[in-house]
Amino acid sequence: MELFFAGSFLTEFYPVYLSDRFIQMVFNSPAYKIILPGCLLFMALALFLQETNAYHFFFIEQNQLFLFSGPYIADRALLPGGPALLTGEFLVQFFILPYAGAVITAILLTAAGGLAALVCRRVAPACSLYLLSFLPVLCLLFMHFNFNYLIQGTVAFLLALLSLCFYLSVAAFRRRLLLAVVTAPFLFWWAGAVACLYALCVFLWESLNRPRGWGLTFLVAGEVAVAAWASVHGAILGGYRFALLPDMYFHKGLAAPPEIYFSWLSLPLLIAGAYVLRNGQPQKKKARRLTNLLQIAAISALSWISIPLYNDAKSIKLKQLDYYARTCQWDRLIEACQGRLTNYLYLCYLNMALAQKGVLADQAFAFDQQGGQGLFIPWNKTASISTLLSELHFTAGNIAVAQEKAFESYVSSLGYGNPRMLKRLVQTNLIYGEYPVAEKYLDLLDKTFYYSRWANSCRKYLYNDAQVDNDPLLGGKRKGLPKTNFLSNPDQLERDLTAVAEQYPPNRQALEYIGTGYLLTKNVDAFEKLINRYYKTALLPSLPASFQQAVIILYEANPQVWAYYNVSESVAGRFADFKRLIQSNRGNPPVAEVNRLFGDTYWRYYMFK
Repeated sequence: MELFFAGSFLTEFYPVYLSDRFIQMVFNSPAYKIILPGCLLFMALALFLQETNAYHFFFIEQNQLFLFSGPYIADRALLPGGPALLTGEFLVQFFILPYAGAVITAILLTAAGGLAALVCRRVAPACSLYLLSFLPVLCLLFMHFNFNYLIQGTVAFLLALLSLCFYLSVAAFRRRLLLAVVTAPFLFWWAGAVACLYALCVFLWESLNRPRGWGLTFLVAGEVAVAAWASVHGAILGGYRFALLPDMYFHKGLAAPPEIYFSWLSLPLLIAGAYVLRNGQPQKKKARRLTNLLQIAAISALSWISIPLYNDAKSIKLKQLDYYARTCQWDRLIEACQGRLTNYLYLCYLNMALAQKGVLADQAFAFDQQGGQGLFIPWNKTASISTLLSELHFTAGNIAVAQEKAFESYVSSLGYGNPRMLKRLVQTNLIYGEYPVAEKYLDLLDKTFYYSRWANSCRKYLYNDAQVDNDPLLGGKRKGLPKTNFLSNPDQLERDLTAVAEQYPPNRQALEYIGTGYLLTKNVDAFEKLINRYYKTALLPSLPASFQQAVIILYEANPQVWAYYNVSESVAGRFADFKRLIQSNRGNPPVAEVNRLFGDTYWRYYMFK
């Protein structure tokens, strides 16, 4: 964001070197001193957000849904804050495009900075208060790092700033009061709870100036209070914290974090600070330059310290893996999981990618596996984990659970719905032959901008069993549907996947998930029963690499069994080298050497994990 600060500096210093009077007049104009820093701020924000949070915007897009539908728009437009909500959801749909999320967010934040600067100039025309006008931008930026935040909140804040600019531009108190009385209820409808902030700023400004009759500004607060009361008692809003506080702009099922209040606190602080400095004497050029430099230094230091505190850097990798999974970029996902992995979610994505490529049982132990939860993470009733579990179970062929988790994710999404899980519900209902249900979901996707083409391509499957059966994905999953109905249970996942595997042997993923799960939990007894039951059948005609390595552990003293399971010479030879290394270092396990030479084997995992 140093570009913004440099722009502020430039507007003060550059005119000194110009001889043309007209150019100097333009450069010294109040509008120019806002526009140039604004352009530089936009570029700095866009570059920063794209560089650090590109996958964050892709993640946000899948949790909100905008429909080009009259009933959908009408239902939302009539709610308090509905127009701002529609605007936010409309913008979020473009986040599916590369760079769009960073650019749109940068535009919104730059607009907030520009309007805040106008408010400062209304209050203190002679002062260049870059620090004060930047505070709302920084505070809003904190919330944009949180994927549970609704962009509706930033749109609403912009509307409040715009209303305040118009309010402060009116000189006569009575006219200002009339404007505020008319504006407040419309602002509550258009933007929601931020009307409370607007009423507070109106009261603050008049209490500082104390014109005759300034106490009448309580009328503005009273209007907002009545509107909030009517919304809550009419069951339009779920409580006063949604009617009067910025909690309205956060996931309704979660507690809003403290930083959601920062932008609301910054606006009264901006007005009060500008008011205190309004009567300052015009500074000479050297003093003005020094003041600007100090402000730039303060803003830089504040950004440097605060942004890392609220930028959810630890989730960026997870969002990156999620994007690769959603776009089926399995090789890039696997490449991103090289090295040490301590997060079960990362491992779930990694192992899913390996399963999608058909190499889970061959290559799983070439990575930093951490146990059975790296295959299927426990459900915690959140939308993001429900989405991941739906992906995992769909990959393994467990369609019933994939559909259940897709529905859980869809109904618990931040916005109207989750387009990614809506597609999954279409797929699972087509697999089950529930064509009317699939058609209902396709009708919803038809009303979206970016998913309507996919929806149209799926209509050929409706009421056409032959078309579904011949599709490589849908047909293969349908063939794996168990013939016998039973209640799925996450604690009995092996039963579900065994039923899928036995129904359709070409589905390697189901059995490999079971066997790899046994190895990850070191349940060698269950693994032994598995291979004894299915080896040399259509389900398991040969053993993958990690299964062969586990056979050696099971029957180390009985090489004849190795031959029965067709353990390759290369696997047997590597085990001999592994055993020699361990035996030659009794009492002092050579962990580093084992990791270097045998880091891709089950033997290393079995002994040292």
